Amino acid sequence: METVKIGLDLFLGIVMDQNRMNDGSTKQFIEDYCINRIRRGNIDLDNYSHVSREPFNLVTRRMREIGEEIENRNPEFFSGCCEQLQISETTAYAKFRDLADELFKDQENGQRGTCMSWGRIAAFITFSGRLALHCASNNMESLVPSVIGWTARYIDTKLVSWMNEHQGWDGFAKFFDDDKAREKALRDTVTDIVTSVCQFAVFGAGLAALACLLKR
Repeated sequence: METVKIGLDLFLGIVMDQNRMNDGSTKQFIEDYCINRIRRGNIDLDNYSHVSREPFNLVTRRMREIGEEIENRNPEFFSGCCEQLQISETTAYAKFRDLADELFKDQENGQRGTCMSWGRIAAFITFSGRLALHCASNNMESLVPSVIGWTARYIDTKLVSWMNEHQGWDGFAKFFDDDKAREKALRDTVTDIVTSVCQFAVFGAGLAALACLLKR
């Protein structure tokens, strides 16, 4: 009986660890980031009046800080990337998913969804916020909850294992508390996301030229 109990405890521990980030917190964090990014664009959505204007915990505070810093370092890139995607209600999800896969693709072995870092995750969230703003600014408000849901679901399915191994959202907040690690991640993130976007087939020569400029 003791052996059975130990085995059951071990099994339950594994299950709990796998579900550590599947408790709804990811969607809540992404909603906070995307809606407040839209508000920074001077747009208020009536359906999201419940979202606090102030960060409600350390994770959302760090997420807002890092996202704003990533955009501030590359304003031309982020102001134009969604236009280059030519988003419509019928193509938005496929383009979002393919770009996300490209961002997390290991360039050495070509496998998608295998190259993880806190910097890339921060870049992904930053892009999602910018996409949400683009939708809200271009008569596609109905896509805003979709962008939030797509982002949360992508994180909770494709990124969750790596994040759990690195202390989950607590690890995200702690990582960006370290000034040296933060600076390196933000610097490398610029190269990662620009390279990923430029390799994504829907982008043209104009964005490739921008990538070269940003890498100088």
